[in-house]
Amino acid sequence: MKTFKQNYLNLLTAFLVLLAVGCRADSSQNVRAVAEDDRITVYAGEQEFTSYLFGSEHKYPFFYPVTGPVSGRSVTTWDQEPYPHHSSLYVSLDMIRSENVERGNYWQPRHELETGQVFSRNPRIVADDGNRVVIADDLEWVVPATGTMHFRERRTVTVWAPSPDVRVMDFEFEFDVLKDLSISPTGHSFFSARMRPEIAVGCMDHGPEWAPLGTGTIVDSEGNRDESGTREGSAPWAAYYGDNNGVTEGLAIIQHPGNSYYPGLWVTRDYGFFSPSSFTFNNEPVWMEAGRELHFKYRVVVFAGDHEEAGIAGWYEDFVGTGS
Repeated sequence: MKTFKQNYLNLLTAFLVLLAVGCRADSSQNVRAVAEDDRITVYAGEQEFTSYLFGSEHKYPFFYPVTGPVSGRSVTTWDQEPYPHHSSLYVSLDMIRSENVERGNYWQPRHELETGQVFSRNPRIVADDGNRVVIADDLEWVVPATGTMHFRERRTVTVWAPSPDVRVMDFEFEFDVLKDLSISPTGHSFFSARMRPEIAVGCMDHGPEWAPLGTGTIVDSEGNRDESGTREGSAPWAAYYGDNNGVTEGLAIIQHPGNSYYPGLWVTRDYGFFSPSSFTFNNEPVWMEAGRELHFKYRVVVFAGDHEEAGIAGWYEDFVGTGS
């Protein structure tokens, strides 16, 4: 009897696992990529999900739009007041000092390129099998005014759509430090997202004109909420969501514990910006020697519903547990 019962339980467990995997596979959506002169566009099903924009007119490459899975409208914004230099979903940095450079500014203003520009040198699609799209690029962080190159960077972004309500983007950045340099404390860093106004929390702190900006919520892995609760926290993930054309949608950023300078402390703003930054809340500059290598991994989950309905905690465990 004991043997029969154990066999039955094993068979039942196997059946439930197969059922769960089958349901997940059935609900996933095909993804594909199309390369153009100044962008690579990724589609989930028939919908444009995002474009990697790398034209030389930009201060740095970035992803826009980042389309919500249900609304069909971007959850992020580009060229949006206040602070139009926040370009949707991106990585950038300010306050870099080195030989011949008093302030390398790769962050803003977005039309002033001489102070710092991130050049995309080899954007390409390295995988596109219907299940996942992988985009890679080789980049150079240069201050054109002096010809100084601070970093060479290699980035890889893997995109897939596990369900009709979720899109996932896994980012990996590898940096070679080329100059002895320092990064002074700055809010202009590092891996960042700027949410559209309707998804912003809205606040009075920066003036009455910002109060009605949005209907949104910021929440981190510890349950803290909005700018007042999440700012300068060390949570491994945070999510930002609100009403997007009648549908609750949002975006979560998950930082990997293997990152250089982990954990990044959260720079969160009720007007729609959030970033896990290792260069903002320091009491003194961060120094780097030429020859150093830096590694960063982030997972971005674009979702419908709130953070619990989207299972952001589970996506974090998956990200860390698989070593992605």
